[in-house]
Amino acid sequence: MEVVSLVTGVLVTSFAVCIFRNKEDVQENMLVGGTKSPGRLVTLSCQTCRKLKHHLEIQEDLFECTKCGRQIDVR
Repeated sequence: MEVVSLVTGVLVTSFAVCIFRNKEDVQENMLVGGTKSPGRLVTLSCQTCRKLKHHLEIQEDLFECTKCGRQIDVR
């Protein structure tokens, strides 16, 4: 029974590490290889998502939510 618990724990831990590692890779790819020029990445409150989300700066003081695409002008 101890071997089964050990193997299960190892599999769950490796699965969790893979999930979180892929999230970071996706954000880096969006900044580096995206179609838009990379700008500042800030955390703002998105009105559509109703949560604090990452926003990319498209123009000076114009940000776009990385999840839903809504633009926020903070001028």
